[in-house]
Amino acid sequence: MDYKKIHDLIIERARTRVLTGYRERHHIVPKCMGGTNESTNLVELSAREHFIIHKLLYEIQPEHHGLFK
Repeated sequence: MDYKKIHDLIIERARTRVLTGYRERHHIVPKCMGGTNESTNLVELSAREHFIIHKLLYEIQPEHHGLFK
């Protein structure tokens, strides 16, 4: 399974849509991996998407234990 491709598709979709209702802010490059709080590194995700993204990031970069607990 291509976890990176799935991750990138979710992030790209999040960049081009507007969520209504509950949403969670996500660092595209997580802070534990050197990401910043700049607007270009942030997207809004549903709670489900946010959970999935962190699971995918953990599968892609398992050495970063802060990605998925």
